[in-house]
Amino acid sequence: MRSKVENLLKNKNMKLVLTGIAIVLVTLGATYAWWTARIEMKQDVTMGKLKIAASFEELSDPKVFEPGTYSEIKGTIRNEGDIPAMVKIDNSSQIKFVYADDQLTVIPVEERQFTSDTSNAIKLSLAPTSGDYTDNEDVYWFKDTAGQLYVLIEAGASLAVNTDVDYNGETMGNKYQEAEIKIGALLRATQVIDGALRDEFGLSFEELTDVQASKRTISNGQARLQELLARGREK
Repeated sequence: MRSKVENLLKNKNMKLVLTGIAIVLVTLGATYAWWTARIEMKQDVTMGKLKIAASFEELSDPKVFEPGTYSEIKGTIRNEGDIPAMVKIDNSSQIKFVYADDQLTVIPVEERQFTSDTSNAIKLSLAPTSGDYTDNEDVYWFKDTAGQLYVLIEAGASLAVNTDVDYNGETMGNKYQEAEIKIGALLRATQVIDGALRDEFGLSFEELTDVQASKRTISNGQARLQELLARGREK
């Protein structure tokens, strides 16, 4: 008798379970046919290229200079990319000393090596040639509040520059005698976008002054700079 009751309960429970599963299946299968639509947009773009190049003449006689004298080196800077570039010009000159001090203590030959000109013994000043300074509508020269020099070069443009190298007599003591000097100008370029100038050079528009403004008869460099910076999204 007990086994019949147990079997009856089991069968009843099984029916309840099966009924529950059937209800769940019915519920899950009851979906609505909502209206939907999709469209995909595609647009091909090509990124530009940032590339600058420079070439400078070699001095005809690079020997036996002394403090208080100077060299003049002519050269060309080119924007070989297809986007405008802002170029900063830094002094990267190096010196190899023969003497360790002004008492002419000799440095052993094996210990002599080129080091950066941290004492500003070599002063570089770059400027465009007179024609490029006033008539080249693809080149704009700027200075920041510290007097550092920058040049905005349009895509494909080039400019001729004169580099004056002053051997600083106020800095060059006796230890500079017989020293070897590598005159160097480091040109760093970035996009003419507010974020790029800030990240690469620590610059803002307000810190840059058009040094040609009073000499040009063509479009103002400050206006062109502002126009290019406006292309970037403000953050």
